[in-house]
Amino acid sequence: ANPDARQAAEAMGMGFNLGQMFENTQHAPTLEVAAPKIDAYYDRGFRVLRIPVTWTEPVGDTTLSDPETGKVDREAARLQALEAVIDYALAKPDLYVVINAHHEKRLKDGNRADVLEQLWADISDIFRGRDHRLIFEILNEPHLSNNDPMPAENLRQMTGRAYRKIRSVDAQRIIVIGGEI
Repeated sequence: ANPDARQAAEAMGMGFNLGQMFENTQHAPTLEVAAPKIDAYYDRGFRVLRIPVTWTEPVGDTTLSDPETGKVDREAARLQALEAVIDYALAKPDLYVVINAHHEKRLKDGNRADVLEQLWADISDIFRGRDHRLIFEILNEPHLSNNDPMPAENLRQMTGRAYRKIRSVDAQRIIVIGGEI
């Protein structure tokens, strides 16, 4: 049976962040770089892995999705590496994985609900068959590029549309919705 949010939260315990790989270029976005980190934390009892992912903004010289439409480039090397890392992590018993939309400045500043909606429609489809220990965080750090909070109505509309797209693909996937800061 798939865990519900309460069961997942109780099972997670300590967590770690696999940052600087899929949202910037500090570390190579490869399974070869990620696996030893995942193994080290897992061996120390950590049971939730957060992977920040930037989809619509350039990381290096590529984007994972079209910034104007949100359509994910399913052939992107960075996406294939992300899938490999997620699959590796999910192969570990009891390890939860959280992916998100991270550092999406133009999307948030421009109130691009249509882009976020398409982005999560594609992400949901790509990861449709993955274990339900894979959790989706719709929009990380819901603030504008000037650090003001996103207008509440914009945030509710954007996350609501993305939420409905995820639910149309998977009624049981755990979804994290960030609030105003």
